[in-house]
Amino acid sequence: MTIAVQDFRERMEDKQSVYKTEALGIKQMGCWRNKPYPHILPKDSWSLNLWDGIRKEAQRYFSENEIAWHEQRHNLLSSQIMCVNIFFPLKQHLNVIKPWLIRLFRDAENVVDIDFEYIGPEDKNYFSEIGGRGQNRTSSDVAVTWLDKAKRRNMLLLEFKFTEPNFGECNKQGNPKPERCFSSSKVVASPQTECYRVEDKKRRYWEYILSSDSPFRREVLTTERFCPFRYDFYQLMRNQLLAHCIQSEPKSGFDRVEFGVIYHADNDALLRMSHPFGGERNPLTSWPILLKNPETFHTFKVQEFLKIIEPELPDALISWRTYLKQRYGV
Repeated sequence: MTIAVQDFRERMEDKQSVYKTEALGIKQMGCWRNKPYPHILPKDSWSLNLWDGIRKEAQRYFSENEIAWHEQRHNLLSSQIMCVNIFFPLKQHLNVIKPWLIRLFRDAENVVDIDFEYIGPEDKNYFSEIGGRGQNRTSSDVAVTWLDKAKRRNMLLLEFKFTEPNFGECNKQGNPKPERCFSSSKVVASPQTECYRVEDKKRRYWEYILSSDSPFRREVLTTERFCPFRYDFYQLMRNQLLAHCIQSEPKSGFDRVEFGVIYHADNDALLRMSHPFGGERNPLTSWPILLKNPETFHTFKVQEFLKIIEPELPDALISWRTYLKQRYGV
């Protein structure tokens, strides 16, 4: 008899369901699209998804900065919530993450701030998108501001992934000619007529992608027949461009702005692209192929991050570290 092995998401659903009943004392199922699930909280109890040590402060921060919580904030598998649960407590203990930051940037001297759903200084709208921070706008899950030894301000933008199996796709819904997405050479030659995002939505992604100072290697964009951002690279492209735009803006006050991904180590599905690019199936190893400066793209696992900072934790964060182990097993 063959016993089916649970995949990562199934294991996490079970773990969060147990956490909901045993740690939170909630047996009522929550709903998503009118269907009940054991790993989802009732909507009016969504704030219990946050660690109690930051519950009030995090909600106040989001409110004061006009940041939208994601629709699934009551889902115990929410990446946004996990991201806040891990990084928000560190806003009050910034030096804790310095050892980790030094591994990425040898000249890192001080950590200045941590922001969430960051879209740029003064809430810039670089790409003519609708919405605001955390909703229908290219937003960095976490933005770490730091000073180098020369006292220059720098920033690291991070995309955070928990159980999601990919980095999002460019939704073809509403596109009157979806077949255009499968001719990369034509899209690159004339995005104004061949890309729905430009033609109909007036998004400015391609304007930056094809600019003279673009972070992308133009000759690599046509490696595959399909548009390189049609499938697994859509979110990566937008965040990479956000980092580029912030760094390029003289008034931003940042010398360097780089981009990276932090993800749960057990999320194997995230590392298998639906459509390989350049013979690669892992998006985290194939993405740098598109970049002029691949060393500015950073990847690391949540477990690695926590292991590095753990020796630096003050007494005030010991209960937080215990919570993360109980809640997420990290």
